[in-house]
Amino acid sequence: MTSDGPGPPPTGADGAGRGRPFAVQVGEQLRELTQKVGETSGHVAELADYVSRLSPRVDDLEVGVAGLAGAVEAAGGVGGPDDDDEALSLTPALRWSQLDPGARHAAWDALGAFVADVLNRDYRLSRGELPDCWPVHPRAVRELAWLRTLHVDSSAPDTRPDLVAEWHVRWLPAALTNLAAAIDGRECAPGKHRLTEEERRQHHEQLDAAERRGDPPPLLTSDTAPDRPRYLPERFPPRRSYDDDAHLDAARSGPPLLDQATPPPVSSRDCWWDYFLDARRADTAPDPDSADPDQER
Repeated sequence: MTSDGPGPPPTGADGAGRGRPFAVQVGEQLRELTQKVGETSGHVAELADYVSRLSPRVDDLEVGVAGLAGAVEAAGGVGGPDDDDEALSLTPALRWSQLDPGARHAAWDALGAFVADVLNRDYRLSRGELPDCWPVHPRAVRELAWLRTLHVDSSAPDTRPDLVAEWHVRWLPAALTNLAAAIDGRECAPGKHRLTEEERRQHHEQLDAAERRGDPPPLLTSDTAPDRPRYLPERFPPRRSYDDDAHLDAARSGPPLLDQATPPPVSSRDCWWDYFLDARRADTAPDPDSADPDQER
């Protein structure tokens, strides 16, 4: 027995629905479904309106929470704005002379830490770029103080990358150029300070004469000022092959000869520490000859 498909929906026993086409019933159901869909769409639109009005309030809440977190962090003394201001004010390049001795001592310590940690360790500046005697040149001290202040500012959290790059490609090279102008390379070089080649030659002759007589080695100078001429042969960089200082006998006490392509030696804290102690003591103590409690290493 075959079938041509489902028949019309059954009617009740009392004959209800008899005479209503099946298509009419389906149309009524579709209209009812369409009405419900319309109602649901209205509810969704109303809910979306609520969400859109609530979103700014959520954003404001996030900002408020962030501000509260910052206030709590500042109250706890961890990385708050006051700490940044204090770090920036430690090395004022324009009003260094107005600092009291205690603040000036702190400024020297902050500057020394910056030179040792950033310029020596991170950037590996050579002793040609950063002469050993920079602490006893006031203009060089101000240049480095200015550079440190800019470094602290550009190292703050959330600093834009282009500002960080500006310190690297602009301010650091500018400071090195200014250092070269502040320190005369004819009298200052790694291992010597304000000492001409002729004075160095005469000092070596005096050393040789004292050694022949059996006398103690003579002092380079009797000047006791912090910027006195000084010659430290043991801290001299390796000589180049084109160096014509014949009085520096490499077999005796002079540094070895190296070829012209050898880069200058890297600066380190030991290279400038003695000069640093002299300059800090003279700048912070009322009596230049007073003892420096930090002079012992």
